[in-house]
Amino acid sequence: MSTEPPVILDADFLSSFAWVNRLDILEGLYSKRMIILEEVLEELSRVPHLASKVKLSIRNGHIKCEAMFADSPEAIQLAKFLETGRYGTGEASCMAYLTQHDGILGSNNLSDVKAFCIQNNKRLLTTADVMYQAYEKSLINLEEADKIWTDMLSKRRKLPASSFSEYMSAIKNGGRI
Repeated sequence: MSTEPPVILDADFLSSFAWVNRLDILEGLYSKRMIILEEVLEELSRVPHLASKVKLSIRNGHIKCEAMFADSPEAIQLAKFLETGRYGTGEASCMAYLTQHDGILGSNNLSDVKAFCIQNNKRLLTTADVMYQAYEKSLINLEEADKIWTDMLSKRRKLPASSFSEYMSAIKNGGRI
């Protein structure tokens, strides 16, 4: 059993990999450490073919689905986040969960979650971070990473560079994009 904290999956983050049929990357790096909240799964269900891929990963034991109980501290915090009108249900659910549990937030929605992660001392994991880790651990090679990155961009996923190679160059030159 891993001593690493779980990765709490937001819909935008998870869909980046589901759109390009590469949930295997997340499974290879974080199998049995990923949690999707029912609220996030419901949000993802608006695109049935993405939800079916995620549900298969749940059935195969890679991702655990968790629910918030109505009177739980997480649910109360969720209501507070939603009350502000600033957050979507998925982001708000993940942040509410992380107010009560240890974990890493898997999200690309930096405008909504970055400040929360800093204030609450939580790690943030983006699609670009995962691609970098997958490359570093030789789960994918550079050519494959560039193709996946291009495919994600074609599905309107927001990424910090026009190619994985460009992203890698920026990282190696000491900066994050």
